[in-house]
Amino acid sequence: MMRRKVFIPLVMAMLCLLTACGSKEKEGQDQKASLTIWGDADNQAVLEPAFTKINEKFSEENPDIKINYQYSGSLDSINVALQSDSLPDLFWVQGNKSTKMAEMAKNGYLLPIEDQNYDRFTDEALEYGTVDGKIYCSLPSFISFVTFYYNKDIFDEAGVKVPTTWEEFVKVSETLKEKNVTPIALGGNGDFDRYWYIQATAASLSTNDIESIMENGAQGDWEELADVFDNFQKFSEDGMFGKDFISTDGNGAKLQFTNGQAAMTVDGTWNSKSYFESGMNIGTFNLPGKDGKKYAQSGPNNMNTYAISKKTKHPQAAMKYIEFLNSKEAQQIIADETGEVPMYKDIEIQDEKVKMLGDFDEVGSNIYNKFSQIATETSKPQDLLLTSILPDLMQNKIDSKQAVDLLKEELEK
Repeated sequence: MMRRKVFIPLVMAMLCLLTACGSKEKEGQDQKASLTIWGDADNQAVLEPAFTKINEKFSEENPDIKINYQYSGSLDSINVALQSDSLPDLFWVQGNKSTKMAEMAKNGYLLPIEDQNYDRFTDEALEYGTVDGKIYCSLPSFISFVTFYYNKDIFDEAGVKVPTTWEEFVKVSETLKEKNVTPIALGGNGDFDRYWYIQATAASLSTNDIESIMENGAQGDWEELADVFDNFQKFSEDGMFGKDFISTDGNGAKLQFTNGQAAMTVDGTWNSKSYFESGMNIGTFNLPGKDGKKYAQSGPNNMNTYAISKKTKHPQAAMKYIEFLNSKEAQQIIADETGEVPMYKDIEIQDEKVKMLGDFDEVGSNIYNKFSQIATETSKPQDLLLTSILPDLMQNKIDSKQAVDLLKEELEK
């Protein structure tokens, strides 16, 4: 009896041990690294076809990694996740377009990206993802900037042509106004809606000043930038943006243009498909400066720029996803699906309209991005420009000299 009592528990223990080992071995064999990834929620409509293919291709090449891709990455949701310490494994970031990624990196929320090949990438792309000498996101591969979309039929009826100099641009706008055509549909009732025109004109007319301000702050050169503010105020006052543009938002301006009620609008290359597929006879041109060169603006976009949470349970799998986003293969998918303008010559452009978007001579400075880079805890020149200076200029509350003085005072805080 004693022997049976000892033997049975011993056999049962051995069986349990064997079963547990077998179960553990099976679990290890079947288990995949599962990555939760937050994509850009605000641009899901544009990005979804591309990232569906990217994630399918990545899964084919990495069957041991499961992708749970969600369009949950709004700025608000990321802020909430930071506060609750619940970031996903990977999520989209804006690089050096704002101070947010740098703040997350410095506060220990992000994992540095290591052991990647960056031979294809430009210095601007590397700078975009770098904080204190380390890279914290996949690197940008496309350039986003604002360009001018124009109604070819309205141009023909008015007898005007695409401007090749700044003076011609002003003359075309004046001629259209004389013919009772709204020259440029622009939204004045939104910080960025009214800003797009400034981004284009500042790059074309005042890149030298912007770079001087970056280097010397308030002691930099401001004369060209004052001319940009003068033009914005004059065009606002003269009705070049439409008589109701102060109360019109960006969607209203777009509708005005696509309804044939304005000859031009200024909008991002990221919205090019919606214009090209509108059924209208639409062309584009990049704004010429006083030197006759056509300017884009520096602006690597965050279409494929993702960071890794430092608390991810699968850092190696997350690094593989970043490596794939950095690959020509993934970037070609984005180019084919979105119509974005590539930063690199090895990405093929199939669409003639995208080639038209990429027809520029120089990449001028992006004033908002540049001002963001010199912002401090006490000085936010980029916010002052958007929320105060531009609305005050368009309503004649200040002039260009006062606008410059306000920015100088902000930089000296």
